[in-house]
Amino acid sequence: MGLLGAKRITSLTQSIEEARVINNVYTTVRDIVLGEHAWSFAQKRVTPQDITRTAQANWVTATAYAVDDIVYDLTLTKYYKCLIANTASALFATDLAAAEWELYTNWVTATVYAVSAKVYYLGVEYSCIANHSSSVFATDAQWTATEAIIDLDDDATNIYVRPSDWVELTSVNDDDALIILEGERIISDADDLKIKYTYQNNDPDTYSAHFKAALSTKLAAETAYNITNNRTLGETLLKVYEGVALVQAMASDSVQGTAEEVKQDEWEDARIA
Repeated sequence: MGLLGAKRITSLTQSIEEARVINNVYTTVRDIVLGEHAWSFAQKRVTPQDITRTAQANWVTATAYAVDDIVYDLTLTKYYKCLIANTASALFATDLAAAEWELYTNWVTATVYAVSAKVYYLGVEYSCIANHSSSVFATDAQWTATEAIIDLDDDATNIYVRPSDWVELTSVNDDDALIILEGERIISDADDLKIKYTYQNNDPDTYSAHFKAALSTKLAAETAYNITNNRTLGETLLKVYEGVALVQAMASDSVQGTAEEVKQDEWEDARIA
């Protein structure tokens, strides 16, 4: 707290007023500073979990089906995937016997599942949250129900789960992909979305010296009034953060590798949609 001329604190949980004030805003301010730049120490590359509900309908006689169509048979109470393009006969059992359909991904125990794998259980489709080997579905916490995409004439076709430690999108595997952020979801027209994003890195040992200086300045600016009752000091420190500390930190981090062009147009896509 040298920037404020206050007592030195050694921990955010220290039992002094300065520590309590800083602790109340630390996470928010840290994430704000992390969101200012694609910091090299706070990047992750992931394939986000796809929770888009598979297009499905009840099997109907005298209907033309194409390969990979998914249907639900009311008699057998299971989902099936089309193997051979066909026009449905009078009975689904007849077409099934002709090898035109196969049982579609019913959940089974003692099976290895990967992230985003889709299964049906008791008529509900689920998407796999994490790589695992199945045990008992009732106690298997590695699944979440899929969600149907709602057509809003914006070309969106897929729903992905936004990572819980998300701060800012850095890049995607397809520069032309539609990216719309809605709550905890990423809405896109990409079938195989891969992303790079800035995450909530809460390990100060991985921060660069310049980033630590910028973060400290921003924290001091945000807490100056509460700690010193000096509003002018806070305004001065904010100018130092924006004009000096942050600029130096970003410049230092940018020379660690090829400069990143941060994708910032997701908000614009959302507004247009």
